Amino acid sequence: MGDQEISPLTGPTKNAFLRHLLLDIEALETMISDGMIESGKIRIGAEQEFCLVQPDLRPARTGPEVLASISDPHFTSELALWNLEINLDPCDAEAGCFSRMENQLNQLLNRANNAARNLDGRIILTGILPTIRKSELDFKYMTPNPRYRILDSIMKELRGEDFSLYIEGVEEVNLKHSSILFEACNTSFQIHMQVSPENFADQYNWAQVLAGPVLAACVNSPLLLGKELWSETRIALFRQSIEIRHAGNYIRDKQPRVAFGHDWIHASAAEIFKNDIACYKLIISAAIESKSSIDILAEGRIPELRAMNLHNGTLYKWNRACYGVGNGKPHLRIENRYIPAGPTPHDEIANLVFWIGLMMALPDRCRGQWASHFYFQDVRCNFLKAARNGLSNEFKWFGQSLDASKLILEILLPMAEVGLTQLGIAKHEFSIFLDTIEQRVRSRQTGAEWMIQSFRNLREKNSVNESMLMLTQFMQDHCLEKRPGHLWEVPNQRTLFQIPDRYQRVDSIMYTDLITVREDDLLDFAGKLMKWNEIDYVPVENMRGELTGIVSRNDIAQIQSDSKNPELMVGDAMTINIITVIPEMTIEHAEKTMQASGFGSLPVVRDNRVIGIVTMSQINELKKDEIE
Repeated sequence: MGDQEISPLTGPTKNAFLRHLLLDIEALETMISDGMIESGKIRIGAEQEFCLVQPDLRPARTGPEVLASISDPHFTSELALWNLEINLDPCDAEAGCFSRMENQLNQLLNRANNAARNLDGRIILTGILPTIRKSELDFKYMTPNPRYRILDSIMKELRGEDFSLYIEGVEEVNLKHSSILFEACNTSFQIHMQVSPENFADQYNWAQVLAGPVLAACVNSPLLLGKELWSETRIALFRQSIEIRHAGNYIRDKQPRVAFGHDWIHASAAEIFKNDIACYKLIISAAIESKSSIDILAEGRIPELRAMNLHNGTLYKWNRACYGVGNGKPHLRIENRYIPAGPTPHDEIANLVFWIGLMMALPDRCRGQWASHFYFQDVRCNFLKAARNGLSNEFKWFGQSLDASKLILEILLPMAEVGLTQLGIAKHEFSIFLDTIEQRVRSRQTGAEWMIQSFRNLREKNSVNESMLMLTQFMQDHCLEKRPGHLWEVPNQRTLFQIPDRYQRVDSIMYTDLITVREDDLLDFAGKLMKWNEIDYVPVENMRGELTGIVSRNDIAQIQSDSKNPELMVGDAMTINIITVIPEMTIEHAEKTMQASGFGSLPVVRDNRVIGIVTMSQINELKKDEIE
């Protein structure tokens, strides 16, 4: 969740904070060189993010209420009101640790689900909730926490304009957004592993090498706003949702705050923190006690390195270096941030076991020799390919190109087994989890693949909105079961009658695949478009994409009966005084508006731009289905 007592970075505050930051780095290097950082101990932990939904399967703004009713320090808030986070207790990597983690995770998730039920909701484990709409990414859905408001304000000020989101996959999303709330669409299962300081550089580099192949086996986020995008759309979405860099007239290498990295590290964890200070602007500050971390060390105490951690918390590396203090001992750990939530707790623990086993299997030949075995850009490319296409990839592995499934099944799973055995964990304790990874890869049914196949299957007989609802309903019904996602069947068409208020708003039924014309288009052209596509109206837009009117078949027929001029333009026949609706309007209100106006369809408008069309025939068909 991060440090809550933060403030904007201003003149005197900035200088004081910067001094503390530089002294924190000095203190960290001193602790590493003097052997003060805990060594020889491997601990693991995890953070579980999850979504809260209403009975209609849309995001629920009940996070604070659920959190208050649970009243458990394992739970914390998240950026959006529909998200919460669970922090599992860190545990020693030893016999029985994985079953203890799974049991605690299940217990806490069940508590959360029961608390959500008491507020007429449920929880869902998924990388991106399919039923999120753009209207639910408004500022009013942000958790009323000073940290989030300050970060949002600072990011918007640094950006200087609306954030842009463009992701192209099978389909594409291209829009602007006015806050950092799009970040909240991302729901992850983050894994922490404590690492000895003398091994940190090699372990971190190895974590980078593993990121692509591990992600390929865990992808679970292919849908956003009803569009098929990447297998793990979170990777692109998170990066763009808080992108504050600006395009210039010349190429300048500036790293995004959500990043994979751009090179190997060579010495210690301090190298990462120093590079991050050099490459990334400081954006927030905090009041820090007058004594510096160096002074605290001189007194024989362990510093928290708060300034360094605060800056680190504004950077979102997919493998993030972390410093902490536990039981009075300072330690270093690597945080794996790229694995999505879901589809079940068992799947998540399987992903954790797979990664921990591989981290323990670091090849000795690579230590200090990473550039001799891997070209860093290949490693980064592996990660991006995994995010885009999951298992449908070839990865570069020690200079060879290997099919993703072959690499995982023949090389990585045996390596993970060796690594787990080195931890002293008996095979019967981890085999059930590695078997889940194996079966998932052999069947090629990752969470993302199941979701895409289900979505396409449902789309054969249902609208996009209906398909998203049915898909989410299935996930909600099964996400807390013991049956892992690779065993889920692809759902067929099923009734939606059990989902209340599913068609409450215009944006739940409107057509978004629009045909539009411009005022200076030939009238014959508009007529042909309507004839070919069997529609009675088309919106008229100007060059900026703003709505200026609407033209109908009747309009065309009437003006053409009076004039045979083949050069008539759309502007000659269009209706200028048009009635529009907004996406949040109730369907009942839209129906009454159409009845009063005599129009059979209405444009759905946001910021004077057409985003959809709603028709009386849609509403009548909806009523017919509900009666049946």
